[in-house]
Amino acid sequence: MKPALCVAVVSMLFGVQLAHAACPNDAAFLALGDQIRGYSLRANGATEPCQLLQGPLTTLMTAGATVIDKKDFFHVAQFLTSSTVDIFPRKAEGNEAPRRSFMLTETNDLLSIAVDSHLNDFVMTVRPSEAGVLVVPNNSSGPLPNPIRITDANISQYVSIAIDSDDNLLIAGYDIQGAVIIDTLGTSRSITSPPLLRSLTGSKTGLLPGGVGFARNDMTIAVDPRTDELFVYNATTDLTQIQVSVFAAKANGDVPPVRTISGPATGITGPGVPGNKIAVSSDGRLLVAEPNLRILAFAPGARGNVAPSQVIEDSTPGPITQGGIAVRSGRRGQQNEKDDDR
Repeated sequence: MKPALCVAVVSMLFGVQLAHAACPNDAAFLALGDQIRGYSLRANGATEPCQLLQGPLTTLMTAGATVIDKKDFFHVAQFLTSSTVDIFPRKAEGNEAPRRSFMLTETNDLLSIAVDSHLNDFVMTVRPSEAGVLVVPNNSSGPLPNPIRITDANISQYVSIAIDSDDNLLIAGYDIQGAVIIDTLGTSRSITSPPLLRSLTGSKTGLLPGGVGFARNDMTIAVDPRTDELFVYNATTDLTQIQVSVFAAKANGDVPPVRTISGPATGITGPGVPGNKIAVSSDGRLLVAEPNLRILAFAPGARGNVAPSQVIEDSTPGPITQGGIAVRSGRRGQQNEKDDDR
């Protein structure tokens, strides 16, 4: 059987919908358990995905936390059913196997992931006996029984991580009383023993407290790739309050946000499956993942009870649950196409 015909047969058997071409350089992607869907950042209203990765060769089952590295490769962490992180090239589509995978054999509670400029993976695990951030060197593959582990003495419940433009690790979580803490650790200086550089916490931050619980997903952090402003999606346990707070770059101590996006006009709802609830594009747009294959986009500088400037809605059938979101923007697409062959 010819390769193209073979792919078509597999696609029909497993219900895989193949898009016509890879997404443009500026695109948002939703990780939805057994699939990843991509959408142009220019889209507004009903639209079809410009990229769809799904099928048995992908090995995707519970994909949630997803990040895109500087070479536009997808790093996809699977939660609970697998201890695997899969790495796919930027044009991965259809029933395509990952370029490589690594397995964190001591845990499968992979709630958040980040990648630094050296392409090292930082994977957060939340199982109480193993909680922390595991560091996986670039180009790792196969089982990894003893990765470097970073822990934060200030945090009792880990919830979300990010990497800033200086290659430092931000860890968001709760202390033993349920107060929010967002620490910045100097992984640009040392990965094995990073010093504490900054700690954002206190009543002036306006961040919403919550009760400590296993595998929480009611807070997501994202760093603006251009300004290093810190965006924090935050919700109370009972979901009576939901907000996105924006803090100045390198905010430290008990300081207020520069602005907050919150209120019924925003359309922002509660957390979903493990994975990033928010992402920030290189032009400062806030992107929020919502159920039923919807993405809310807020203009740079948006504040208060404001409606989104765009609503990207998938017009094709698909999962109704909420997926983790990742964004690719402001990059040299032609150069990264060459990197697909690395």
